[in-house]
Formats: sequence, structure tokens, C-alpha cells
Amino acid sequence: MSSPYPLLPPTSSATRALSADASPRRRTGAVPSGRRTAGVLSAVVGLALAGALAGGVPAAQAATVAAGAPQAPSGGVATAYVADAGSNAVSVVDVATGTVKATVANVGDDPQGAAAAPDGGHVYVPNIGSNNVAVIDTHSNTLVADVPVGSSPTAAAVSPDGGRVYVANLGTDTVSVIDTASDTVAATVTVGAGPDALAVSPDGSRVYVADSGGGGALSVIDTATDAVTATLPTGGVPVALALTSDGSRLYVADQGSATLSVIDTTADAVVATVAVPAAPYALALTPDGSRLYLADGPANSVAVLDTAAGTTATIPVGGNPQGVAVTPDGSRVLVTDLGAASVSAVDTGDDQVVGTTPVGADPAGVAVALTVPAPVVTGVSPASGPPGGGTAVTVTGSHLSGATEIDFGPGRPAASFSCGDQSCTAVAPPGAVGTVDVQVTTPGGTSATSQGDQFAYAAADVGVTLAASPRPALLGGSIVYTVTVTDHGPSALTSATVSALLPTPMAAASGGDCTVGGRDVSCSVGALAVGASATRQFTVPVGLLTLGLPYKVTVDRSASSPIDLNTANDAASRSCTVLTSLLIDCS
Repeated sequence: MSSPYPLLPPTSSATRALSADASPRRRTGAVPSGRRTAGVLSAVVGLALAGALAGGVPAAQAATVAAGAPQAPSGGVATAYVADAGSNAVSVVDVATGTVKATVANVGDDPQGAAAAPDGGHVYVPNIGSNNVAVIDTHSNTLVADVPVGSSPTAAAVSPDGGRVYVANLGTDTVSVIDTASDTVAATVTVGAGPDALAVSPDGSRVYVADSGGGGALSVIDTATDAVTATLPTGGVPVALALTSDGSRLYVADQGSATLSVIDTTADAVVATVAVPAAPYALALTPDGSRLYLADGPANSVAVLDTAAGTTATIPVGGNPQGVAVTPDGSRVLVTDLGAASVSAVDTGDDQVVGTTPVGADPAGVAVALTVPAPVVTGVSPASGPPGGGTAVTVTGSHLSGATEIDFGPGRPAASFSCGDQSCTAVAPPGAVGTVDVQVTTPGGTSATSQGDQFAYAAADVGVTLAASPRPALLGGSIVYTVTVTDHGPSALTSATVSALLPTPMAAASGGDCTVGGRDVSCSVGALAVGASATRQFTVPVGLLTLGLPYKVTVDRSASSPIDLNTANDAASRSCTVLTSLLIDCS
């Protein structure tokens, strides 16, 4: 059922203004009654409340991106990172399939929130029980750092340039500022009582902090000085923040009074208060700003606010929803159901639950990152080449686009390469004889090794010998020449050809193992293992030979694969002298 949200007047006749010198009111850091603390959203896009705001922000508004800020990867896969507070783990959910593709265990005690870096490369998870922030590498879905912060951290937000993470420490009334380059705390800022949510302005110059204790307030941090420059007493229990893409409006969810406050950040004033049907725990907006989704906790539902019409609908979800996030394309809303140990997926086209994914115990916060899948190499063609390099190779697989490097074994980058999503062309560098793995590196990581990615730097030393066997006869005497080809390694031989140009007036007879054409002889062999040999024969009649003269026949390797690096044993010769048709001497 839909019903309009009534707009409530401000708590006083005059608009509440930010007080630059307001003294922060501290508290012990206890969790607000009736609520398991969960991390909530940082910066999100615009909202309009049915014309309730003078000069309101349009529902669809272009995002403001700081110059040089890292961008989400093109072609990234929407991946949800769910803080499983009861399992001390993070579930990694493929949004498209609704399957858990990884679990990052032992992130800390009682993980509460999750915040994704702008480029999707890392996710930051505050742990309220162990007073630290876990840093997860989304390429490998592994824990790569553990940053100690203040007491009872509940929420995190990442700056637009990805250089800083701001952490709300509920128990010490502070915000820790983490330098992401070193994964260390660079500053600690004292704010109001019970900080429980954060939002960073689009230009990164301000951090807004929801102070849920002491009657409720909003602290504003100047990121240039890491100091609080203003405080707004909001009243109630503010637990979630949402900021428009241009930073002009800030929306504050008040769990204590089940309302949504709207703050004009230019005037530093509350310009409207909107009643909502249940205590909001978290907020998320669609990218076009047309709808606001509110996790309604004990109501076991998600409220949907049409920001243009000012009407709402309710979507039943699992028990006690704590966190909510919208995918970057706006097609799905993900809701953590703390009471059901699951994540509900809502199709924004019709606002219906289209799937439920079991996760760890007590899922609280959730963040969606556009992650780049690790590349996969399934084939290399040709699969061998000379140690000198220069072989043009086609590498096939998946998720290969955006490759930054292709290596033919450790420390041997391709001389040049270009890649699409399913194939790359690369020029092999020089390498030592042997088999190497061809690995592709992209922003999603480096491909795992497999039999399909192997390339052999191959060289086969072809040894050629020649034997001459006289076949005397009264009529039709001949000489049978036997060519022996041996693979001396180190690689297996694929093929070889041995050729000879017979001296005049010799001419080979047809019918042997070799191809003959008058004085031209060509003998071919196929694959040979290292140490193996093959023989070929051709016959020369002696009837045309001058008696008493020696005739020298030389055979030479004319072609072979792989490359032969040793030419010293490529040729062999034998000389024969015909004294009579019954007396032939070969040496």
C-alpha cells in the first residue's frame, strides 16, 4: 500500500543552523536502545521530496567527481561485501547470480559496516568488538591489512580519491583517519557523542558525522585540517546519512523519532523533516535519485520513497534488516537481514524480492564494489617457440581486457601485446629452453597457472649421419644411402628435413623413403623424442658412373622444428668409388 510521507515542521520556528562553536556532548559509547549498530552509507546521490524543499535537488543529477579521483572499473562485476557480525567474517556475494563466491574469515570481532574504495580494489570493514578496521583486497578476496582504530568502530567512508578512510568510533567519540597508502591512522578527530555514520562530500573537503548520543547532532570535519568546524544539534538518534551527488543536500535518518531530516549544506540549516513509517537503520538511493530505500529494522521491511511524488511503498524482507545498498547500475537493492542470516535482493524495476542469499551469522553492513574478475588463460598458440623470442602468440581465455602485463615465466614480460576480453596477441621475449606459464595481469589480478597456459622455449639438436652400402651386381649395381636423424634434445623434435644434391652424373632412383628428383633428394622425419632416431634411405644406380672416380654425397639438415642451435652435426658425407659393377668401394 502506498501513502504520502507527511512533511513535519522543523523543531523550532526558526531553521536550525550549524553552530561553529557548539560544544560536543559526549556519552559513554553505549549502543542506542533496540538497535544492533551497523555501518551505513557514505556519499550517495540526489533526492527531491515532492517539491517540499525550496530549490530542491533534481531527482536525476550528474555526479560530481573530484579531479583525478579513481573510477570504478569499466566492465566491473557488481559484488556485495557483507559484514557478518556473528561470524567475524565477510561474505562476498556475486550480485548477478546471488551466490556466495568467497568468505573472508577472521576479519575481526563483530564486523559492523563495509565501505568500498572508488576503484573497487579494496573494502574496509570496521570491527566493533576488536577496535580495528579490516582491509580486504577485492582482487583476491583476502585480508591484506588490519588497522587499529578507536573504541567500537561502527562505520567507514572512503574519500573520493581513495586516499583516506574515515572511521566512526562509537565508544571514544572520535573519527579515525586512515591513510590508505600505508594503512595506518594519520589523524584522530574528536566529534560529538556516539558517532555512528559518516558521509564524505563529493569534493572530499568535508566529512559529515552522525552523532547518535547526547540528544543527537551532526559534526562537520574539515578534511584539510582534520578538525570539526561546525556542529548541528539534530535531536533524536541520527544513525544514517545520505549526501546528494553535488553535496548540496544531506539526509539524516533519525532512528529515535522515525524521521528523515533534510539539511541544506550551503546554508548549514535543516530545511525539512519527513516522517517515515518505521525506525530507519540505513539509507540508500538509486543512482538517478528517484527512489530512496530505508532498512526498517524490527519492521522486517524496506520502505521505498518515491522522491518525486513523495509517496512510499513497503517491501517485506527477512528479519531485522540492518543494512541496504544499491548497485551502481540501479538494478538491484541489497538488504542485510540480521535475523535471517541472509541478504535479500530487490529488483528496482518492480520493487519485488527476487532472491535471498544465505550468508554468515548476523549480517549487518553491506557495500557494493564493482570488482574486476581475475583473468583466466585457457590456451596459448603456438605453444612453443625459439629461445631467442619473437614468436607471435595468441593467448585465449576470459577477462583479459585491460591487461597491463603478459609474462612468459617470472620476470619475462612480452615484448609487445594487445588484448580483448577473450584473447590477446603477444610477442614472446627471449627465454631459456624449457616450459613456462604465460600469465596475464589486469586490474583484477594475475591469472592462475594451469596446463593450458604453458609455452615451451624449445630447441632440438638434430644430428645427421650417413651410411653408404654397396649393392654390386653384373647388371644394375647400386649404392644404398641410409640417412639417420637423431634428436639430441633438449626438446622433443617436431619435424626435420635432410636434403642432398648429388654430384653429376648421379641420379637417385625412385621408390625409397625419400623424395627424389634426379640429383635432388629430400628426406623427412616426423616427431622424435629426445634421444630417439629415425632412418631414411635412397638408392643411386651405378650404371652411369665413371669407373675409378670417387663420388662424394653430402646430406645436410635443411629444416627442423623446433630450432636447432647446434649446426656442427647437421651434415654428413660418404664417398664411393665404382671400380666395376661388381666392385664398389665406399668409405
